[in-house]
Amino acid sequence: MYYPKKDYKFIQFYKSPRKTKKYRAVLQNKKTLKIVYVDFGAIRPNGEPYEQYKDTTGLNIYGDYNHGDKARRKRYRKRHGVNSIKPYSPNYFSWKFLW
Repeated sequence: MYYPKKDYKFIQFYKSPRKTKKYRAVLQNKKTLKIVYVDFGAIRPNGEPYEQYKDTTGLNIYGDYNHGDKARRKRYRKRHGVNSIKPYSPNYFSWKFLW
């Protein structure tokens, strides 16, 4: 699921209540003012978060999992090509704020 930037406005990030996700982005519809949530960033079934290049959400809850490996970041970004990213989707938030 994705939410077009022309219809939605980003409000904030916070820790996701879902066990398998790191963060939740809060969006608000510009016309109806309805709030929607987008969970992103994976956590393994055993509870250990996957590493990311750098956590730039501002919360830095999972900052210990930053690997800073530029080659690994390049491979991730190649796998999840910029052309396939829809605005305000989980992939968008992971690409922009974790990778």
